[in-house]
Amino acid sequence: MVFNFPRSLRTLLTTVIILCELSKAAAADVLDHDKVQGFPDSSADSLLKTFQPFLKVFTGCVPFPAVDAAGNVSGGLRPSGAMDGHCSKSTGQVYGRAQMFRGQCANMYAWYFPKEQNVDGPGNLGHRHGWQNIIVWTEACDSQSRIISVSYSDRGYYDRENSPQLEGTHPLVAYERPFPLNPSLMDTKYKGAMQPAISWLDLTPEARSTLETYDFGKGVPFNEYNYLFNLSKARL
Repeated sequence: MVFNFPRSLRTLLTTVIILCELSKAAAADVLDHDKVQGFPDSSADSLLKTFQPFLKVFTGCVPFPAVDAAGNVSGGLRPSGAMDGHCSKSTGQVYGRAQMFRGQCANMYAWYFPKEQNVDGPGNLGHRHGWQNIIVWTEACDSQSRIISVSYSDRGYYDRENSPQLEGTHPLVAYERPFPLNPSLMDTKYKGAMQPAISWLDLTPEARSTLETYDFGKGVPFNEYNYLFNLSKARL
């Protein structure tokens, strides 16, 4: 049976759902950046793991978990002191999301950094909270598919590499500072580390709610609000 609710009622129901999500986020605690317990590795997700990148951090913070299973969120770090001050060690987390987009599969991998800054000490161009991501473009959303290219986030835009450096099926990615700018992602010949990988669908509802509503500055690249917009920018 299909119910045709009046428009006013549908609007009210939508508003209630949004307010519920916001109340969940409001109830979540803001934790010290090194106190957030990340999700375990989604080793059963073959697509996520097949194209998971190695990340080599040359400057600044290493990636940290942004949220925990209860929806609690990282408070990040104030951009001061050394570029890697209080953020040079962490198991980290990489967040994945994939879907077909304009005839190719867009496999996005995103990392959260508690702060980003371009130089040590005061007078830097840094900010609290940083998100970086790559998109691995494959022929299909299948672990047996071929990599077509890789797009690297770069301060609101994407740089695309049609012959990326790979270790098997895993892109080699660098996080480094093109002075005088803040760090960004780029292709590299150097092999870094992998972090526990968690897909968007495997996150708890509480974690997804926080990633949808918490103010991370420029925002989470793979949430509902930003994901398709970022894919569009990367495919230009």
